[in-house]
Amino acid sequence: MNDPRQRARDLLEHDSSITLERLWIKYWAEGGNADPLELDAYVHEALKPHPFELDLIAWAMEDLCP
Repeated sequence: MNDPRQRARDLLEHDSSITLERLWIKYWAEGGNADPLELDAYVHEALKPHPFELDLIAWAMEDLCP
């Protein structure tokens, strides 16, 4: 699977219906452990997530943008 962080940044920047809060809720529902601030840091590559966290971010985005 490709790194989903660039796509997440693009969606957050260009799609007003996608917010960090909505992304975090979907990510958390998939089993993510990061709080919203950590997720923001993952998406903006300020923190390096465990590879499984990237899967969770990708799955959350699939829920938001089928």
